[in-house]
Amino acid sequence: MRWSFKVGSVFSIPIRIHITFFLLLAFVAIIGKTPTEGLYGVLFVLLVFVCVILHELSHSLVAMRFGHVVRNITLLPIGGMAQMDEIPDDPKQEIFISLAGPLMSVAISGVLFGVLAFLHIPIETIKSESFFEGNLLLNLFWINIFLAGFNIIPAFPMDGGRVLRGILGMFIDHMRATRIAVFIGQVFAIFLFFLGIFSNLWLVLIAVFIYLGAEGEERMWAIRHALSDARVKEVMLTDFRTLSPSDLLSTAKEAFLHTSQGNFPVKYGDTLIGILRRDLIVRGISEGRDNERVTEFIDRDFLSTTERQKLVTLYKEMTERGVEMVPVMREKSLVGIITMEQIGRYHMLSAARGAK
Repeated sequence: MRWSFKVGSVFSIPIRIHITFFLLLAFVAIIGKTPTEGLYGVLFVLLVFVCVILHELSHSLVAMRFGHVVRNITLLPIGGMAQMDEIPDDPKQEIFISLAGPLMSVAISGVLFGVLAFLHIPIETIKSESFFEGNLLLNLFWINIFLAGFNIIPAFPMDGGRVLRGILGMFIDHMRATRIAVFIGQVFAIFLFFLGIFSNLWLVLIAVFIYLGAEGEERMWAIRHALSDARVKEVMLTDFRTLSPSDLLSTAKEAFLHTSQGNFPVKYGDTLIGILRRDLIVRGISEGRDNERVTEFIDRDFLSTTERQKLVTLYKEMTERGVEMVPVMREKSLVGIITMEQIGRYHMLSAARGAK
């Protein structure tokens, strides 16, 4: 995810933090009535997100147990998100993976309950305390109860919504199950939005996240469904323009203007040495560097693919990395290119066939 960076890894799963998470910490520190309250609030948020990491880690470990690849766990101001290479096709797997998170939150609450009982701290005292004061362990106990209960609500994209989709997927096709779960999730988000307007603005933020998350999941699943049977070879472009290291940026500018390509592979003989992306062409032209060689601008650390790769897998990777064009390689030879536009065309034709 953009604007996030790695801070470590657990069980070989990278842990990333989105930059907006630090804005949340700053906001919590500022709204505390005193410096002590602000510091308490920041410490509490950090401990809550340790619990969130454990929650997401449980999803990830169960997914890995089923053979799925977990790319990373990213912390956002509104919670955490475990990114897998693909959504499980088996509804039972999705149910088990989804339940793992809330069960971990329940387990954390159970441990904290035992500690509180050992320390003779009554559970009901939370009623008179805010999250900026009071007993830290007691507050963490209740927040984990909340995380477990809230996440199990059958509203997509929360864990309960995924469980619902898994259950529905055992009886109907996955696309229809997704649409039903998304619809329920968005209805819940609308209800939460209006509830938040009259009670708590945090609920408004959560409602927007739920609504957009559900919409994005439905869109992603529709694309995956359309691309699921295709390989890169079936969609790639074989009629394309390449540049050589001796070409000037002005040559690339002319090709950019007079062809449909926006990104150009740069080859030295038969060897692909880099990609000249459209943003690099525009930047070079804006700096008046028309007469410099294209090798001064190329991206040498580029994503590549093969003819046999699944189109849906490549699409996800291109989306995550913000890549518009990927060279298709057969061993060390460039045999084609695949672009987001070309994938979009294939998706449109697939959707048209489905409608028919």
